[in-house]
Amino acid sequence: MRNVDEINELLRPLARVEPGQPGSRASGTGARALLASITAQGRGVGRTRRHGPRRLVLGVSAAVVLATGIVVGPSLLDDGRGGAASYANSAMEIRLEGDHYVARIKDPFAEHDKYTQAFRAVGLNVGLRPVPASPGGAGKILGTIIAAGGSSRPGQEAGSDRLSVVPLAMGTTPTGCRPGLDDHCVMVMRIPADFTGEVDVRLGRQAKPGEEYANFDSAMAPGEMFDGVKLREGRPVADILAEARARHLTVQFSLIRMDETTGGMSSFDPLPADQVGPGWTVWNAWQVKAGVIRLLVTPDRLPENPFYNGSAPPPAS
Repeated sequence: MRNVDEINELLRPLARVEPGQPGSRASGTGARALLASITAQGRGVGRTRRHGPRRLVLGVSAAVVLATGIVVGPSLLDDGRGGAASYANSAMEIRLEGDHYVARIKDPFAEHDKYTQAFRAVGLNVGLRPVPASPGGAGKILGTIIAAGGSSRPGQEAGSDRLSVVPLAMGTTPTGCRPGLDDHCVMVMRIPADFTGEVDVRLGRQAKPGEEYANFDSAMAPGEMFDGVKLREGRPVADILAEARARHLTVQFSLIRMDETTGGMSSFDPLPADQVGPGWTVWNAWQVKAGVIRLLVTPDRLPENPFYNGSAPPPAS
C-alpha cells in the first residue's frame, strides 16, 4: 500500500486549493463547509464492508483530502477573510465577483437542496426553486417570497418592505440564449454580497414534454402562445377559437364562477368543450403546457372583466 506522501504527490495536480493559500486553513469557513459536505456525502460509504482495512483506507483518504485541499464532489474556496468566496456542486457554481455573488446554474433539473447547499456555503439564505415554464419564461424570475425579519442591507430596519430592495438579477450566458433550447446556455443569477435576509425564488426553467407551465398566466405576454390577443373587454368564444386554431393550439375551458356577495371570482371549474356556446365570453387565457391553451369563460357578459377589477392579479401582457 502506498504511503500518505506518495498519495499526496499523485493527487496534488487535482487540488483546487494549495496548502498555505487562502481557503486552506482547517479552521476557516471553507474548510468547515467542505468537511461538512464530505461527511454528509460520505454517510453510508463503506457500509457494505465492515472490515478493518476498509475503515483504514477511508481514514487515510480523508486525511489526504484535508492535507492537500482536494475537493471531492462539491468545491469551496475561501475569500481570504474567513468567508467563502466560491462554491460548486453538480447543480450550480457560485462565486464572489466584485460586490455581488454570481450563481451559474449548470443543471436546472437538479433537486432544490443542491441550490440551497451552494448558497448557504457562501453565507446566503437563498432558496432557489426552478419550476417548469414556457420557452419565454425560462431563465426568468417568476416570483419571490421574502421572509420577515432580517434585512437586505446593513442598517435596514427589520420587518420593512424589502420586495423592491433585493436587487436580484437574472440573465443567461451567452447573453440572449434560450435556456433548455440552445446548447451551452447557462442561467445566471446575481445577488448582492451583503444581502443578509432570506428569500425564496421561483426561477423558470424549460418545461419537459407534458409538464404544465408555472407561468400559466403569461399567455398573452410578448413571445408567448397568445401574444397579441386582447381580452380586457372580453371576446366571443367563436373569435378566440379561431385565434387558437390559427396558432395550432388545443383549447380547454374553465367556467368562471362569481361570488354574488363580494362581486369577485369564487372559482374556475373545468368545463367540457361541448358545453360551451360560441357566443359565450372569454375573459382570460392561460397557457397550460406546450400546445395547450385554457380559456376562462362565462355564458353571459359581465359588467367588467373580473381579471382587471382588482379581484385577481391582471394577466401579463
